[in-house]
Amino acid sequence: MLRQHPLIREGLIAGALGAGAVALWFLILDLTHGRLFFTPAALGSALFNGASGVSEVQINATTVVGYTFLHIVGFMAVGFLAARLMMSADKEPRVLLGAGIVFMMLEVAVLCALAFAASWLLDALSMWTVLIANFIAAAVMGVYLYRAHPQARRDLRTNLEERDLGHDPAR
Repeated sequence: MLRQHPLIREGLIAGALGAGAVALWFLILDLTHGRLFFTPAALGSALFNGASGVSEVQINATTVVGYTFLHIVGFMAVGFLAARLMMSADKEPRVLLGAGIVFMMLEVAVLCALAFAASWLLDALSMWTVLIANFIAAAVMGVYLYRAHPQARRDLRTNLEERDLGHDPAR
């Protein structure tokens, strides 16, 4: 079925890669701080239990698995959006500029959501770790989709070469 629906396949793969990259990043950070699964537990505690500080974080299977499920679903949605943008870029390379703008909007939206919903999370997780996690996810998803779309890759390369050589296609 997935061979017949490349958008679904690419969205699922891109979303899974992004979700996995972020989960691995925070797992490594949590391990280095000696607090296994703290990040998904903190986010889950804020989301499901209305936790208002680190002291209210509940590191248990329900909170960690519940948040992880939402994390994966969210990344699947982003994966579908990114896959759709890349499919559009196969026909119109300028769509990649739009993809960059969408990425920046998602980055700001994530930080705003954390700041409004539970500002203590930005203190507990550190804003830089959240920014790095999002950039890692974008890079992993972007590399996968870039490789999956040779036409967009060729068009981008051609446009960059024309720009570097000073060719103006409008002339």
